[in-house]
Amino acid sequence: MLFAHGFTDNWQCLSPLAAQFADEHEVLLYDARGHGLSGAPETGYDAETMTDDLLALCDALNVERPILYGHSLGADSIARATARGGLRPRALVLEDHPAQLFEALGEDHLPNKRAQLDRWSTATHESLRAEFEPRYPRFADVLATARKQVRSQVLGITKRGFEPLETVLPDPSCPTLLLRPDPAVASYTAPSRDRRWATGTTTVRSVDGAGHTIFRDRPSVCLELLEEFLAERDIDR
Repeated sequence: MLFAHGFTDNWQCLSPLAAQFADEHEVLLYDARGHGLSGAPETGYDAETMTDDLLALCDALNVERPILYGHSLGADSIARATARGGLRPRALVLEDHPAQLFEALGEDHLPNKRAQLDRWSTATHESLRAEFEPRYPRFADVLATARKQVRSQVLGITKRGFEPLETVLPDPSCPTLLLRPDPAVASYTAPSRDRRWATGTTTVRSVDGAGHTIFRDRPSVCLELLEEFLAERDIDR
């Protein structure tokens, strides 16, 4: 099983979920370019290059027929990798593919994100941890680490945005679970649009009480839905 994190996160942010499968699977987590301890070249912060990175990693590690899980940016990368046809995953789990969110944000969000990255770069780990502690006590330390590690080059990702999921992966070739936030929490979600994208191989589930970071908001529910999906599709854990 391979887990791909979201924008400004690192591999540790999905490690509590990945750990639930480590007894029965070889589990892989990685830092995307500009994130965590990966390199931060000046270019390459576009969807296709991020996908190239993922495929190069899988090739180097001889990954075959994986179960792929991705959040936000990671969801886009694994969807694109699947669409290219080389990995032939057994299953695909997309935790809030980011296209709808970025459509709602528009272009005005970029200066705010730049200011946020600047603030994180000068803040102490302890102060960031204290910010995350009230809402995400289980994740406060890893989130503080991820925010201190992310580099400003990643702004190229948000500047370009993301294509709609129906464009990126119009016809999933394997069983696919799309996890979406609660529309009452994340008003940008478009359930009718997701239903139009869904096919016989695709399951779409909204998670009550969850925002864009579905696993962090509702970890036990997210795990339950993932296990239920794999069992219903007869995919070995």
